[in-house]
Amino acid sequence: MLTMAKKALESKAMVIIALFLVFICGTIATPVKREACQHPSDDDLKAMLSQYTPNALSFATSPGAYSAPASTDCPLSYGSSAPLSMRSNCPYYNVENTDGSRYPPTLVEAECYKCQKCITDLRDDSEFHPLWGCEKLTTRVWVLRNSNVCIGGVYQYNAVQVNVALACTCGRERL
Repeated sequence: MLTMAKKALESKAMVIIALFLVFICGTIATPVKREACQHPSDDDLKAMLSQYTPNALSFATSPGAYSAPASTDCPLSYGSSAPLSMRSNCPYYNVENTDGSRYPPTLVEAECYKCQKCITDLRDDSEFHPLWGCEKLTTRVWVLRNSNVCIGGVYQYNAVQVNVALACTCGRERL
């Protein structure tokens, strides 16, 4: 009789332990629900960025508005209606710089054509200046960078400065 009571007690203990383990494992395996984080509205981001000068809003563009030309070789000839960017002694074209963690996400930047040196008419025996080369002319502007920190259901953005290429210019080589 004592053996049967002992077996019944052991059986109940096993059931309790099994239920306890199921409860613990279920609790551990259940993912913690976090609030969904949203990006601030476009108007809110513009308002934040407008506090900084100079800011990148003047360089912002819609994706697909600019692309590289078919050939990026140095354009030694051009038509009469060519823009200044092509008639320059360091020709350049505009491209898009896109970064999804930045506001504004797409900026317009200058990219230099592949010229060996500055184009010049100063020497009769050369199309290129013998010493001076082309390089990007840049400016620093403020943008907002997503910090991936969520407070109150909204991602936080930090103001940082980045370089944006405005054009390409002819310059003497660095010493």
